[in-house]
Amino acid sequence: MLRDLQASLGRWFCLVCALCLSGCNDSPNPSWRVTDAHMKAMPPGQTRAAVYLRLENTEARERMIQLVATPIAGTAEVHRHFYENGMMKMRAVPHARIAAESVLEFAPGGYHIMLLDVAQAPEVGSHFPLTLEFDGAERLDVEVEVRPR
Repeated sequence: MLRDLQASLGRWFCLVCALCLSGCNDSPNPSWRVTDAHMKAMPPGQTRAAVYLRLENTEARERMIQLVATPIAGTAEVHRHFYENGMMKMRAVPHARIAAESVLEFAPGGYHIMLLDVAQAPEVGSHFPLTLEFDGAERLDVEVEVRPR
């Protein structure tokens, strides 16, 4: 009886360890390089902000951003500025594509990550997490720096 209990506990312990370790990944993702991830400080009373960064796809295949999330905003979306009928407009992009072995710049006047419903503006000099999820459920966690306006 004691042996059966020990064997059972041993199996449960191995299962729990395997589940815990499956979610761990301390090594950086070799498929992506992110640089210059930042957001300008938000003016008082504002609840929206834009995040800019440089995202390099090092793989030999096109990739697609399917989801963007951060705990500081109710919603995070990839947006893009474009001209239509002589006017500059901005729209959400449901699936931003990054060509094989190329760079997608998130910069003013082009692609950017729009944060909506920001409850409390982060302070200049602080950092916050931003998660990008790609096709195939691959995730990339990025630290965004808050810079002065």
